[in-house]
Order: sequence, then structure tokens, then C-alpha cells
Amino acid sequence: MVSFELSDEQREIRDWVHAFAEKEIRPVAAQYDESEEFPWPVVKKAAEVGLYGVDFLQQTYGDSTGIMPALVSEELTWGCAGIALALQGTGLPVAAIFSQGTPEQIATWIPACYGSADKPALGAFAVTEPEAGSDVSSMKTRAIRQNGDWVINGQKIFITNGGIADVHVVVASVEPELGTRGQASFVVPPGTKGL
Repeated sequence: MVSFELSDEQREIRDWVHAFAEKEIRPVAAQYDESEEFPWPVVKKAAEVGLYGVDFLQQTYGDSTGIMPALVSEELTWGCAGIALALQGTGLPVAAIFSQGTPEQIATWIPACYGSADKPALGAFAVTEPEAGSDVSSMKTRAIRQNGDWVINGQKIFITNGGIADVHVVVASVEPELGTRGQASFVVPPGTKGL
């Protein structure tokens, strides 16, 4: 018979995340909803206590049952959905880097997406476009190789952490005739012209 009971470790992490949400998120949720500012103090506190970063990501996704990411998300969202997204939005570009990157790219860019406990960073995943929405088959952004570099031309909207992220992962078409199979993800560092 299959047991749907949480393990001791799962309960411990769930309770820890719930306590963080109760102490650090709920008391300031309305303030951030009203001000529409990014909740940097909450992200910094999460990084300090180990709730935001590569180590916690590995622990969460290392759970063989696959339930841990949902438990963490549920407890953070209990605190505030917007702040939960601020804490978990970096997972979008991280997933793209992890699934498509070389070992060297993974080792370089995933930690760069999270920064450190002293100086947390953010990642952004740029796929949605004004004319296409999230329908990647209608994407118009193109990337072409020019003088040994990739040049990306296009427009993205509704980017979680966009504009404040330290690392942007941009999806663009490199071979339009192949449809979605002709698309690639590009890590675009901050300060890149046109970003």
C-alpha cells in the first residue's frame, strides 16, 4: 500500500518554510502589495537563513518523491503569492539553464542567478512576447551569429524579475524553419546593450 504521509524531513522543511512565511512574509505582504516594490528585504532574509539559493534548490529538488517543491511553494504562497513568486521566480531561468546548459554553463550561471547569502541575485526568463504571448510557436525574437557573437533582436514582455535581474535567459529562434525545435535559450548578462 502506498503511503501519502510526509516523511520527517519533509515535515521539518514544510514547518520551517511555514514559520518563515509567518514571521517574515505575512507581516509585510500588504505593504508590498500597496507599494508595488520588489521585496528585497524578504529575499535577503530568505538567503541569509538558507531558503533562497543553490543549496536549498538542490535539497528541494533532491527529494525523490517530487513533492518537496510543491510543499515549499504552498507554504510560501500561504504567506503571500506575490512574495512567493519573488522568491521562486528565479527557478524559471535556472530550469532552462539546467536542462539545456553545458556542465560549465550550469556551474557558472545557476549560482549567478541566486548570488550569495550576503548579496542575493535574481534570474529572469524571457519568453513571452507582445504578439505571441507564451505561444512559443509564434515567437518573433531572432538570434543570429554575427562576427563570432550572437545578436538577439526582438521584444519580450511580462518577464518575472525582468528589469531587476542579474541574469536573463532569453528564448529566441535561431532556425525559424524548424519551428520550436529551432529555438535556443541565451544567457544575457546585465549591462548588455539593448537589454
